[in-house]
Amino acid sequence: MKFAKIGITAAALVGASIAPLTLTASPANAATCSGSLINTIAVKNGSTTYGTLKLYYNSSSGNNCARLDRVVNYGTQKGMILSLYACGSGWSVSKCHQDYYDIDQDSGQFGQYAGPVTVYGKGRCIQVQANVQAANNSWANYNSPVFHCG
Repeated sequence: MKFAKIGITAAALVGASIAPLTLTASPANAATCSGSLINTIAVKNGSTTYGTLKLYYNSSSGNNCARLDRVVNYGTQKGMILSLYACGSGWSVSKCHQDYYDIDQDSGQFGQYAGPVTVYGKGRCIQVQANVQAANNSWANYNSPVFHCG
């Protein structure tokens, strides 16, 4: 008797699942930055691109935003580090990250992307560091100059 009830319940659930499905954004599309795309940068190890760094600026809010997408080993959980800095008042071309006004970071084992990370940048320059774990546990790295001053 219990088996019959389970079978009827399962059939009811299957019947209910025939209703139209509502599609939602995939995680990779759900974590986007607002504003205008201002730069796309390849994160490489040698000649191989392991990640794509995208930088955005939202003129309404004054926020800079960055996202790092995995290109090689997409879907495989490997290390990714993304750091976005808004420079402080005493910055120089080589050391914004040592004298920052604001910082946002995301790091961990990710299969698709790191970020988005956001800092307030109106009237400030930014600097970004992006790292993607590559083949043989080496790393693809990008360390920007101080740029996109707004």
